[in-house]
Amino acid sequence: MELASLFGAINGPWVDDVLVWGVAALTGVIGLVALVNAVDMFLDAEAG
Repeated sequence: MELASLFGAINGPWVDDVLVWGVAALTGVIGLVALVNAVDMFLDAEAG
């Protein structure tokens, strides 16, 4: 396998979709963790 063909396969249009969905998934997970943390802090403040 030549190196140029490997970079040609990596540089395909599907890579952009994978990157966009990967960033969207990571953002969603971070947002969910932040939301759970905020709800947990709110419930701790109410209990104390």
